[in-house]
Amino acid sequence: MGRIANHSLLAAVLFALAVSVAPEGVSATDNHARDLHFPEPAFLKPNVDFWERVYTTYGVSDFVLHDRVRLDVVYGVVRVVDTTDLAKPEVQRLRAKYQDILSTLATGVAPEELGAEGRMVWEIWGCPCAPEDLRRAAGNIRVQQGLREKVDEGIQRAHALLPRIIPILHEHNVPAELAALPLVESTYNPTAHSKAGAVGLWQFIRSTGKRYLTITRGRDDRRDPIRATEAAARLLRHNYEALGSWPLAIVAYNHGREGMMTARTAVGSSAIEDIVARYAGPRFGFASKNFYAEFLAALKVVQPLLASHGAHGKTAIRRARTKSADEPADPRAAALGSYLPAAPVNPSPDISDAY
Repeated sequence: MGRIANHSLLAAVLFALAVSVAPEGVSATDNHARDLHFPEPAFLKPNVDFWERVYTTYGVSDFVLHDRVRLDVVYGVVRVVDTTDLAKPEVQRLRAKYQDILSTLATGVAPEELGAEGRMVWEIWGCPCAPEDLRRAAGNIRVQQGLREKVDEGIQRAHALLPRIIPILHEHNVPAELAALPLVESTYNPTAHSKAGAVGLWQFIRSTGKRYLTITRGRDDRRDPIRATEAAARLLRHNYEALGSWPLAIVAYNHGREGMMTARTAVGSSAIEDIVARYAGPRFGFASKNFYAEFLAALKVVQPLLASHGAHGKTAIRRARTKSADEPADPRAAALGSYLPAAPVNPSPDISDAY
């Protein structure tokens, strides 16, 4: 019995060592590797849950009023049928109403005096609360539009794109789970562009794109899903080598590598939850604080597709790409086909500035 126990202990140690040196480009079906590379800290779970609802529950007709810091605090949802323009006056009315409730509660008025909504606000904040916390909450009401339909369309595009994306990630020795990042960036739309000038499947801005891609008047490789994926893999690998963790590497994709190195130094920690909770850099705003939580939510949505496509491992898969007018035909190339959308979209999910 003692010898059996010793052999079991040795096997467990060897298994742990094998896991600790597993290659970065692991299969998307390896749940242990996923948790190892992309942990979900308890502190971030409410935010991950919120973004998962934005991707899968709230549709484009839903406008969610929530706290900017505590994403689990949701005041209400404005739903419109025909056009999002109809949501604006109702969103403004509800925001003003909850701002008034929070400000009134901060003066010491009992929640019962403010009716059912006053009691609801009191309870979702777990009050009694400090007056300064309630006043701060009154100024932190944000609006988020649902993305369910856009995500559904993106998943349809992902069916054709992932067999091309995953082998590239394997070749660059980065986790295959990073293939979920384009859901956050562009909903898998190779022709997407943002108000900030980010372009393509991986949403490269021009300055970053020029470090990894060819961008000229006649050619913009940000619009080429294959070259853009190769560039994103290199960028993410460089982020990881500089920062030492995949959560920080992912946030650096949004906030910049130098920015995340500054954040890590300022907080004195490499834990993503510590940086999100404590870093107050001037450019580290809502988008950067939530970028890793959005990625984890996207990974949950995309995981079934990654698992099915990940079965190919490192097998050669014929890649699709667009061809620029000034370049010769690529022998690896194939027609992109019908998964390319008919028109560019702005994938930005944040409408708070407009409201």
